[in-house]
Amino acid sequence: MNAPVLIKDIVDALEMQFEEMASYLDLDTGKVETISTSLLREAEESEDDDPEMKQDHEWAIAKRIVSTDRFLRLPDKFEVNDWEIMHDFALSVRPESTSQDLLRALHGKGAFRYFKDVVHSRKLDQQWYAFRDEALKRIAIDWCKENDVTWR
Repeated sequence: MNAPVLIKDIVDALEMQFEEMASYLDLDTGKVETISTSLLREAEESEDDDPEMKQDHEWAIAKRIVSTDRFLRLPDKFEVNDWEIMHDFALSVRPESTSQDLLRALHGKGAFRYFKDVVHSRKLDQQWYAFRDEALKRIAIDWCKENDVTWR
């Protein structure tokens, strides 16, 4: 049986998505590992076991990810649709005028920045972050269910 993962660890990884990083769940330990995609490519292409590299923690993780089946890749930034989460939040906000301002902010160049500016100016920061955390938690739980991963 696989080790359970903390949903909070998956949510944290989903929140911190960067272009050149990928997050994986270690099924044996239940730990989420985030590693650079360039290091993963290097580990995939490397066949030698340089003793110096064996000492490096990230390198060891990268080698395990590419050479074993004990890791599952978490949803990436393309699978976590931030725009959709913001849109759903905008629809949930009252009064209607604030909801409409948020929906307008989501269109055009700089939509993410403009949306956050409206959230801040309307003092909806706490409400927005709570909504986003809950949406990411649902994504994490759905991912666990789809992959038969035990969570707590």
